[in-house]
Amino acid sequence: MDTKFFDEYQQQLREWQKKLVDTWIESLPNGKKELNFSENFEKALKLQEEAVKTYLEVQEKTTQTIIESQKQFWADYFETMRTKSAEKTPANVA
Repeated sequence: MDTKFFDEYQQQLREWQKKLVDTWIESLPNGKKELNFSENFEKALKLQEEAVKTYLEVQEKTTQTIIESQKQFWADYFETMRTKSAEKTPANVA
């Protein structure tokens, strides 16, 4: 598997996690005595939306990583089989 792809995946995952935590922290009350239910509802809804978005992005990257790994596995397999086949085939003498 390409390590550059994996490093990019890890970096993007860290960014998504930071965005999710930042959104969550923004939704916490700032020590106010009064409660604004519509504002809190909107913040909670935003947090849920970010969580779902992050989950789907991670799922997409994970799926891409799995597919790339399978592609590499099968490419290596077929290359190995071709190499072994060529080694066992006697040289054609003209």
